[in-house]
Amino acid sequence: MQSDALLVLPAAAASVRNRDTHFPYRAHSDLLYLTGVNEEELALIITKDECHIFAQTRNPERERWVGRVRGHEYFLNLFHPLSGKIFVHDPGKILANFSEIAKGKKLLYYDFGASAVLDQKLLQSLHDMATYTRKGIFAPRTVTLASELLHECRLFKDAYDLDCMRRAAAISSAAHNKARELIADASDVISEYAIKALIEHEFMRAGADRLAYPSIVAAHDNATVLHYEGTQGSASPGEFVLIDAGAEVDGYASDITRTTCVGGQAKTSQVKKDLYDLVKEAQKDSIARSRSGETIESVHQAAVETLTQGLWDMGLFKKVPKRRKDDKTGKIEEVEGEILTAVASAAEAKELEYYSLFYMHRTSHFLGLDVHDVGDYFEGGASRRLETGMVITIEPGLYFPPEYEFLSPEIRGTGIRIEDDVLITASGNEILTAACLS
Repeated sequence: MQSDALLVLPAAAASVRNRDTHFPYRAHSDLLYLTGVNEEELALIITKDECHIFAQTRNPERERWVGRVRGHEYFLNLFHPLSGKIFVHDPGKILANFSEIAKGKKLLYYDFGASAVLDQKLLQSLHDMATYTRKGIFAPRTVTLASELLHECRLFKDAYDLDCMRRAAAISSAAHNKARELIADASDVISEYAIKALIEHEFMRAGADRLAYPSIVAAHDNATVLHYEGTQGSASPGEFVLIDAGAEVDGYASDITRTTCVGGQAKTSQVKKDLYDLVKEAQKDSIARSRSGETIESVHQAAVETLTQGLWDMGLFKKVPKRRKDDKTGKIEEVEGEILTAVASAAEAKELEYYSLFYMHRTSHFLGLDVHDVGDYFEGGASRRLETGMVITIEPGLYFPPEYEFLSPEIRGTGIRIEDDVLITASGNEILTAACLS
């Protein structure tokens, strides 16, 4: 940081679930990145030479109800080896300290929007300080997003980040394998809630801190809903169950999706087997493209090319809603009137994006402290190139909603997705979730 700058990271507010019950507390990921501590009211103000930590003090009466906190001495010891001066204050003193620390500074790093209350108070403080210039008191005149500093750091994983992510991946992989065994061995109808109970139990039994995101356990046609979160569905032998679920360890996420046939693959139809194999092949091709120097877009296009050609070979573009491209805007749109058409070639299916009828999402996103982690996907208007230390997901899929009446009834209501977590390395890549069976 410049000598004339300061960075402010506020605490995330505790969130009330209902009446006097709160959601489990989760600090802002940027603050977790800098401290490794998930504790209510913890906040930071950092300059080039000083780190001001705002943390709860020990209070036996309060701790009897809500549990122990670390206290000021913990943070002094934790950051003692760092160069510069370390100060620990009570949480309620952040604004008073800000007004003092900001004197003489020109640049404030702060993400407006994270705390509406603090936003207003900081702006008021800056306004008040601006009126004191005749007294020789100067305050920041420029505000820049704190993410400009932190998110590029978070995008490139170091040894500690990767240790946490490997542990999260191992826990999640083992839990998915247990769920896969339950589904494949089922001889009768199996419920979403039974599968969800198993996989989340396995996460916690193995030491996960929490879910990285709400688990998706989607049986049969529920798998065509991309962010399905219900639990009341069920699947019979021969039908697919899609599970998208991951554990969080020390704030770091894993993100795995598997699709398993109830009773095993032998129970399902040949066309569904072929569709599953196609998604698996698309993922393989995207992973092969996931290496330093390639772009996020090229990884996506590898999946698109494989899926489009495979769907063409299977005859799934013989009767689809007709599309056209606007000559002026280049925008692709469906022709009004529910007109069905036969696509002339796999190339046309790609050009007019007919594949998006069945594959409507992207193939990759960054992964880290957030499931959809920070980092710019474009640089200079072009898709960003992958570099060593980045972690991305690879998750192609195919979805055939029940309402697609132009499709054969045999495949309507089928959803398939396969997802793994991939680290970009100097020599290629490492599949962090390779232990998860598929």
